[in-house]
Amino acid sequence: MTEVKNISFLLPNKLSGSESKSSSDSTGPSFSEILKKSIEQVNDAQLQADSAIKAAVSGQSTDIHDTMIAIQKADVSLKLMMEVRNKLLEAYQDIMRTQV
Repeated sequence: MTEVKNISFLLPNKLSGSESKSSSDSTGPSFSEILKKSIEQVNDAQLQADSAIKAAVSGQSTDIHDTMIAIQKADVSLKLMMEVRNKLLEAYQDIMRTQV
């Protein structure tokens, strides 16, 4: 199998130790903004894959490789978003089960 080297198209922002600032110095985007941007990116990947499929079927594009890459990007980004959703729901359920 080939290794995916660049998945930055899936991430809302790049996190690294050198770029991170303390929370007291500056406020970053809110969780809802990050979530909304991530959902928009997944939707954009889905729309690009859809248009690539339509172009391949109609004969406008003969490059099947680009079509397959767009489909796989959309698939991977959707699977990642679903896993994030599952983890968020799991965390919420754990919090709700906690006895006070």
